[in-house]
Formats: sequence, C-alpha cells, structure tokens
Amino acid sequence: GIAGAKEIEVDAVALDGEIIVAAMSEHIENAGVHSGDATLVLPAQDLSHETIQHVLDSSRKIIRSLKVTGPVNIQYLAKDDDVKVIECNLRASRSFPFVSKTVDLNFIEVATKAMVGMTSDFPTEQRIWAGGNHKRIGVKVAQFSFPRLSGADPGFHSNNNTTTF
Repeated sequence: GIAGAKEIEVDAVALDGEIIVAAMSEHIENAGVHSGDATLVLPAQDLSHETIQHVLDSSRKIIRSLKVTGPVNIQYLAKDDDVKVIECNLRASRSFPFVSKTVDLNFIEVATKAMVGMTSDFPTEQRIWAGGNHKRIGVKVAQFSFPRLSGADPGFHSNNNTTTF
C-alpha cells in the first residue's frame, strides 16, 4: 500500500524529449497531502540513491516517449525504493517558481525559449538538482491568507466537537 510512502516531484524543462534542466523535490509529509498544500524540500533530503536514480530514469523515459518540449511536472510515490508514477503534467506546476528561486535559474524562461525555438543560450550540458549537496536548500510551506477573510481567527484552537463524547 501507499501508507508511509513519500511523494516526489520532478519539475523539468525539455527540448524534443530531452531534459535540459530538472529539479527533484520531496514532500515532507507522507503521501496523501495535496501538492498545493504540501511542504516541499529541494533538493530531496531523505531519499535513497536508488530511489533518486529510479525517479530520474523514469522521468527521462517519460519525457522522451512524450517528446516533450517545454515545461513538465511528474509526480511519484516511493516506498522502500519501489517507485510509482502518479501524475504527469505537460505544463508548469505551482512549484516552478519555488524551484526557480531555489536553484537560481528561471525554469519558466528556459521553458518559454524551448517552446519558441530560442535555444542558442541554453546550458551546454544537462543540469539536474536531485539529492546530494547543492548551493541552497529550499523549503516551500503552504500559507493561508487569513487577512483576506473578514473576522477570521488565524489562531489554532482545540474545539473539534466531532470527536467529543
């Protein structure tokens, strides 16, 4: 089952089915928390070398088979080095800005250039951020905009009446 499984995301930009840039993020929460609400860390900190390689190999195969040009987000579940694809989106995900800031490279700009054929200033070799030591570690935490809700109380309280006997 998926109980205790990790969720992993790969945000990438490809040209003619080949990865130009890619970054692997890991959800802090176990699988089941929606990506938009999940806490992400980049690069992944708690994945085995085998899981990282499996995710990267699978990402390359998926992107190549779909002949992707532009942005792509692929989501995986992993437990005990068993990796399963749960979603592949041929678009920029909500984590693209986070990834871009963390790795100091504008993935949207690279994707746009790939889609319109402006490839002369692309990186000369594939750049992938996945596990290991990198210049930065980024953490994305969902925030709820309480000030937009008139009268909302942002404090946490224990008044869950549904579990009271």
